[in-house]
Amino acid sequence: MSDRKIILSLAIPAILQTVLRAFFIVIDAFWVGQIGSDELAALTFSMFVVWASLELGEMLATGTNSLIAQAVGAGDFSLAKKIGTQNILNSFFYSLTLGIIIIQILPLLYSLTNLNYSLSILSTEYLVLYLSGFPVIILLSVVNSIFRGNGNTRIPFYLLSIALSLNFILAPVFIFGFHIIIPMGIRGAALSTIISYFISFIIGYIVLLKKNYINSILKYKFNFAIIKESAKIGFPISLNGFAFSLIYILISNIISHYGTLGFAAVGISHRSESVSYQITVGFSIAASIITGQQIGAENPDRAEKLAWKTLFYGCIVSAIYSVALFILSKQIAGFFTSDLEIVEVSSFFNKLTAIVIIFSTIEVILEGAFTGAGYSIPPAVVGLTINFLRVPLAALFSFYWGLNGIWYAICLTVLLKGIIIFFWFKKGTWKTKRSKLLKKELKYSTIVDKLHPFD
Repeated sequence: MSDRKIILSLAIPAILQTVLRAFFIVIDAFWVGQIGSDELAALTFSMFVVWASLELGEMLATGTNSLIAQAVGAGDFSLAKKIGTQNILNSFFYSLTLGIIIIQILPLLYSLTNLNYSLSILSTEYLVLYLSGFPVIILLSVVNSIFRGNGNTRIPFYLLSIALSLNFILAPVFIFGFHIIIPMGIRGAALSTIISYFISFIIGYIVLLKKNYINSILKYKFNFAIIKESAKIGFPISLNGFAFSLIYILISNIISHYGTLGFAAVGISHRSESVSYQITVGFSIAASIITGQQIGAENPDRAEKLAWKTLFYGCIVSAIYSVALFILSKQIAGFFTSDLEIVEVSSFFNKLTAIVIIFSTIEVILEGAFTGAGYSIPPAVVGLTINFLRVPLAALFSFYWGLNGIWYAICLTVLLKGIIIFFWFKKGTWKTKRSKLLKKELKYSTIVDKLHPFD
């Protein structure tokens, strides 16, 4: 199979998977919006908590993907199975604990964000139920990471398709009630999500067993080395994603000075570039799998070659999208609103975004390559420092250029992150960061043909 076919066979299903995942909130928002504006506002706030929770909750899943890819690349399928089996249960206990902790600090989050009493009550109804079922959400993420580590991105797409279809059917049933099922309101959206994910997880777990990617969880024996290595890879990425969510809350305080115009324009511009971002994440997943497997096979030069090729294909798609976004900036903004003032501001933001979108592509795809190699510190360091820089820059630039200054700050940091990540990856220090599990347990292999086939 040619390099191009390998990359696209991994990236395309991964792209579709990220798009499907984004539709969960669209479905819930549509049905919850039928109840009332307060419920919709509460759900919108709850999503910030959900996203931050997922960033932390998927820590072990991120490490699982990298470690299994390296084990598969080295031809040690026994170790790959052991890692997958271990981290299914490790993630369950970790996410259960995390969910309980977050439930306890919800009042503090409401206080920090000045959420009014009625919205806090509704948010609690949704979040307490969602976080009680949080392990189910994370378990599906771990199952998908095991498939991806083995070079299979199609099954995660199918599993998420099943979950999304079930949520589409179950959400209105639980929200509004049906026959013997009593109406649950906003809590129904949380319950439908949990049930949908749980069914997909069970299906995924059965398929993992049939494909011999894992052992039965009944054979679980705690292995500190596996959880340590998984956390070592996943924690920097999770921390970076969690901090990113918090940073936008801080920037929201600056945007609030410009009222509805500010929030609407920023929101529209984020949605306008979201298609390109989802595509980029798909290529990032492909980069993490390919890099991990080649590093595991002790073939770092080929890992680098395939990583650059993956970035090249991702950049081609982003370049096409950026040209379209620049030319059609006003039309795209007008799709979301008919308010002429908002359209004008959003159109200007879209043009700025189009100019720097290629740097976002570089950052995201090379983050995937770094993570696949088991060296996630560079993207975390760059992301944490420069994303935090957005807050003072947004405050300073808005002082001189008003609302436009906030978007100048965001675009400038996107450009900086892309450039720094590019040269850090080019430096090549990641090539020597092979998993300690492999160094201890594997019989090294240098034959590329021993790679697990992409099924």
